[in-house]
Amino acid sequence: MKLSAFVLTFILLAGSLLASPKDDKKVVPGAPATSEGIIYSLPRTGIRVKVKATREKFTHGPYYLYAQKMLGINGAQATDGERWNIDHISIELFSEPDPDQVYKTESSPAKMICETTNGIISGIGLTPEVQTPPVVTGTFLKKNPESPIAFTDYSIFSYYTAADSSRSGKMITKSPEMKAAEAAETIFKIRDSRFRLLTNADDEPLPDGKAFEVMVTELGKMEANYLALFIGKSTQETYEYCFDYIPSGKQGKGDVIFRFSEDRGVLPKTDLSGRPVMIDIAKLDDLASKQASLVTATNPASPASGVYYRVPGVGEIRISDGVNVLATSRAAIAQFGVVAPFPESLLDGSYQIGFNPETGTVKSIIVKPE
Repeated sequence: MKLSAFVLTFILLAGSLLASPKDDKKVVPGAPATSEGIIYSLPRTGIRVKVKATREKFTHGPYYLYAQKMLGINGAQATDGERWNIDHISIELFSEPDPDQVYKTESSPAKMICETTNGIISGIGLTPEVQTPPVVTGTFLKKNPESPIAFTDYSIFSYYTAADSSRSGKMITKSPEMKAAEAAETIFKIRDSRFRLLTNADDEPLPDGKAFEVMVTELGKMEANYLALFIGKSTQETYEYCFDYIPSGKQGKGDVIFRFSEDRGVLPKTDLSGRPVMIDIAKLDDLASKQASLVTATNPASPASGVYYRVPGVGEIRISDGVNVLATSRAAIAQFGVVAPFPESLLDGSYQIGFNPETGTVKSIIVKPE
């Protein structure tokens, strides 16, 4: 009776081993690769956030104290400053090998498999195509951050005044208020000249069209240069940044991708002096569950060929600063979908099969020409 029980247990154990699914030939990360076989990866989707920002650097005018008194301009800024503004945010996708989806095929497809330069499967039985993904560099370098803004002397008056009899003929330097008064007088003269030119107040023949345009433009530049002595002037420089983010297979909630300060501009996420700009990704669960049910229903076992492909899911992407939404998008995310075994009936060498290296989907299945 004991011998019969032992034999029955042995038969059941052997049967369960024979009935178990075949090895899916999935490569364990960090394990040494064995010979005889081709290793490939399925792609995962990365999100690249590109940011365009403008830095405005302001330098106060030397005559700011007299702006209201002599020109009627209120609120002339008395200090230098710097201010940043985010002009535009765009969302792009890129792909890279998924370290959790690395496989090896040892059967007949191994001699027909094609890969991209970074090891992602791109086809079976196709003519290899060289696809080198571009290397994108993010930089935080500033353009001449300390270069001062100079004010050029455009005055038509001397900065000295004639000396009186007590000065023995020496020239006397004019005070800032006297210089400001002469600059204000010049502004009014320029305005009057431009008005008379535009209205032809002198009833004289006007110059030809191009000369007239040049005269008006130059008068406007002269006025702007003199006004800058009172209200200051600024320069603007545009900078571009990019930040890469790899979603997991689940939804992403409030992950910081960079930080922003109106005084210091776009900053790395590790710089806590700026407020965080975050990314949220909502996974479309209905699509993912439907995909998973079909994969399980059609072929739950691993294929002997070791060839797999991806069916990407869809995610809604939102970039925000915690209060305001800065950018939104909707895109296919490879790791939000499912991984499915490729039908072995199509791997007998009779077909040319193309995979999309960005998402891992099947792009085309074509009968080989004879």
